[in-house]
Parts: sequence; structure tokens; C-alpha cells
Amino acid sequence: MAGDEDNRAGALLPAHARLVSLSAAIAAGDASGTAGHAAEALREGASPDAVYEALLQSYLFLGFPRAIEAFIAAKPVLARQGAHRDEAEPVDPAAWLHAGESLCRRVYGRNYVKLMATMRDLSPDLASWMILEGYGKTLSRPGLDAVTREYCVVAILATTRMWRQLRSHAIGAIHVGGTRAGVREAIALCAPVAGDAVAREALHAAGLEA
Repeated sequence: MAGDEDNRAGALLPAHARLVSLSAAIAAGDASGTAGHAAEALREGASPDAVYEALLQSYLFLGFPRAIEAFIAAKPVLARQGAHRDEAEPVDPAAWLHAGESLCRRVYGRNYVKLMATMRDLSPDLASWMILEGYGKTLSRPGLDAVTREYCVVAILATTRMWRQLRSHAIGAIHVGGTRAGVREAIALCAPVAGDAVAREALHAAGLEA
């Protein structure tokens, strides 16, 4: 895996580390942890928009029920910051499609064509939704940068033991500007909710156990 070989602790900025821990708590269904890490992220300097986006993108990987519970847990924290939203972002499928293809190409690099062929073979509909709804409508939104989004996705996939997707997004995090040390820390931050054994297995799945 290409990328920075820096193995020092603290590869993630404190605010970003809290967003990663928030994502792991959401994946684990830990309501108190979700609220606590959302508050910690804000105290460490994360913007309310960044916390909102970390909550919102969880629906892609965990489904609407878990995302709804996450918003219920974090709503009082966001409300104290005056971060309530009255309206959704405008619907713009053409822009989502363009942004989604661009971001997916960045995440998967030279494997993008192979990915799309594999996905279309599995399900043409799912392949289309992955670009339009996943990488376009959701992961290309402003408010949270691509690297931090990928670290948060790594945390979700490690906590839920989705090893195939974890490896893809561990590599993807580096493709969009992250580091091996950052991915390693994102996985380590899952241990409090997923357990040390799962974190070790996740490091192995991501090719980072050494």
C-alpha cells in the first residue's frame, strides 16, 4: 500500500480522531458514545458541519435505522451549537453523478474500472447507486474533507467487520491524501467499542498488521 510510512502516535488531528471515534460509536450502536464523541469533536475544534456530515454519511454503511438513532443521540449536542438545519441540500442528480464518478476514481485509482465491472456484474442498479447516491450525493458533500471521511468509513467498516470493504477504503484513504499511520490510528480508535481482537483483525485485513 502506498503512502506515508510514519508510524508515530497521533497521526490524526484531535478533532479528526474524535470524528473517527464518533463513527465507530455509531457503528456499534453506542448512543452515549455517539453523543460523547460528538461533543468531544466540537470541543477539539471540529465544526458542527463536520459532526453533522460524519453522522449523515453513516447511513450509507449502516442503514437508515442506525443513522436515525445516531442523530437522536447527537441532536442535543448539535442543538447547543445552534447547528439545527431547516432544509435539505438541493436535489441535483447531474451534479451528484459527476462528483460521484470523480471521487470514486480518486478513491479506487487504477482499480476503478475493475471495481465498476465487478459491481455491474453483481448488480447494475447497485453499481449506479454507488456512484450517484454513495460517492455523489453523500460522500462529495461539503463540510467534511475526503480524507477524514475515509478515515471515518474505515472506522465503521472495522467495527462492523466488513473486511473486503475495509481494505478497499484503507487504500482509498491513502489515495485521497491520507497515510498508513492515519488508517492505523483510525482502526485503533475502534478498539474501545469493537474490542482489541477485532481491531487486530482489522489491521490484518487492511494489510497493516506489521
